[in-house]
Amino acid sequence: MRLGTTLHIGRLTVQVDAFILLCIFLSCGMFISLGFWQLDRAAEKRAQAEAWRAAAETEPVPFASLLDADAGNTDLVANNRRVALQGTFQNEISFLVLYQFFQGRPGYELVTPLRPTGGGDLVLVSRGWIAPDDSGGRPDVPVAEGEQSVIAQLYLPETDIPAGEVTDDSWPVRMPRLNVTQASRLLGEPLYPHVLRLEAGQPGVQGRHWSQPDFSTRSHYAYTAQWFGLAVLVLLASLAYASNLLTLLRER
Repeated sequence: MRLGTTLHIGRLTVQVDAFILLCIFLSCGMFISLGFWQLDRAAEKRAQAEAWRAAAETEPVPFASLLDADAGNTDLVANNRRVALQGTFQNEISFLVLYQFFQGRPGYELVTPLRPTGGGDLVLVSRGWIAPDDSGGRPDVPVAEGEQSVIAQLYLPETDIPAGEVTDDSWPVRMPRLNVTQASRLLGEPLYPHVLRLEAGQPGVQGRHWSQPDFSTRSHYAYTAQWFGLAVLVLLASLAYASNLLTLLRER
């Protein structure tokens, strides 16, 4: 047996059913919760965008500081962090990442290991986009000779990049996607776990084809309006169904 009552507010009469009222509260609560969740996602996007811009505008940090375990400053290892690095490009053991586009043209992302001055693990440096050769095959790798001082941006992908099938048996090696662990295995020596992307004007840089992450909050605010609107719609529809509101409106 359902519990219910009738409310009279002037000429307005509302039939209140406890079970239906509970369903209304649960539905509206869910819609409102989803709306606030979208607002939180929008705030996260704004924070990410601010962190990205701040990292791009700071002075380059020495690459050695990223390796200093005693520093204990994990904030240094941040996406888009500008890094100053000195070393020698290992041009003869470059990687070509497939399915890269620049200005509407298909090509490769050229990634060349760099051996830091003073020793240490090799560092994968993405030099940017290069076109295939005239037959559509592997291009000749542009050589960056001698010791170089470069400024690059630290790239930290949002998700783990799976390894892909590699069929080349000579350098440069083509890869469907750049997996650092797989690259280390192919090189036969350890690598710094992240990739550095050369800034414009740096020695050895090619076409800078990387796009900025999407920090737009428009869709989150649109979904927020949708969820809050559904909550209001449920309330209005429930009121119209359980009362004589429509009848009173028609009588006006």
